[in-house]
Amino acid sequence: MSYFPSEQARAGAQERIASGLLGKVFGLLAFSLAFTMAGGYVGAQISSSWFFPIMIAYFGLFFAVQKLREREGLNVVLLYAFAFSSGLLVGPLIGSYISAGAGAVVLQAVAITGVMTAGLSAFALTTKRDLSGLAPYLFMALLGLFVTMIVNIFVGGNALSVLIGWVGAFIFSGLLIVAVQRAKYTPDTMGNAVILTLGIYLNIVNLFLMILRILQ
Repeated sequence: MSYFPSEQARAGAQERIASGLLGKVFGLLAFSLAFTMAGGYVGAQISSSWFFPIMIAYFGLFFAVQKLREREGLNVVLLYAFAFSSGLLVGPLIGSYISAGAGAVVLQAVAITGVMTAGLSAFALTTKRDLSGLAPYLFMALLGLFVTMIVNIFVGGNALSVLIGWVGAFIFSGLLIVAVQRAKYTPDTMGNAVILTLGIYLNIVNLFLMILRILQ
């Protein structure tokens, strides 16, 4: 009798681990998005003079979530606080669309993002291919995208803005797939669930912003 479990037993154990971690991740993600919507509502009401303090808090919370990922309880509070601060930053942008009578565009972007997130997540969880090797290339593409976005601030032009949206949507779609698939092979701990949720959350929010840019 072999001491080591059979391939079937190991696969079953891996499936149980993945399902437990995925349950935590999607639960945290749902609440994070709810806090983002609450932050967006508040952000649409406050003065633009709050932008830089909120931005500082946003980055501070971003690094705090990663630094304190293993602090039970506090890690979740920091994650939700980060999501709320993200909503505070996005809120004024959404408010500007609504004020301009383009609320339907925002709803359309939300719907498209939701459908894409569901489809991409399903693909990431069902594909047999290991897509982690794409991460370095997607990261380099992301750096190039940020440089292009900075150039677009000074150069302007709707065509370049739309192109940035399409390229950005492609990049964040790839990053979302890699992030979700990573949950299949990561140990089931709350710290891992928090950090995976953070990555997936950022990809979803940025995907939404890119789709909004395309539709504008």
